[in-house]
Amino acid sequence: MTITLDALRRSGDPVDAILYSIEGSIYRLSVVVDGHEQRVLDTDGKTFQRRSVTHVREALRDVAVARMTLRQHSAYDEMIGQGERLQANTLTVPLAVARHGWPPQVA
Repeated sequence: MTITLDALRRSGDPVDAILYSIEGSIYRLSVVVDGHEQRVLDTDGKTFQRRSVTHVREALRDVAVARMTLRQHSAYDEMIGQGERLQANTLTVPLAVARHGWPPQVA
């Protein structure tokens, strides 16, 4: 399922944002709406993608974000030749939520 950035802005309902770190400093965004994770589409209809967490926060400045987490899959086990795990080797880190006035303006 997908949801547009504009729909999130119009909704005003608080969402949990999940930021996926993809190789090469690319961040893709999903949100949890009514208990279901949905991939976010940008204003042009393409997958929401930014080059930094700061750019993501700027784009979400008008969205009611309750919580934000960063998820990154680690390829370390594969790199050292370990077998498959029953559980994914994923790092999940809570991030500060952007609020109005974020980022601070520098004069």
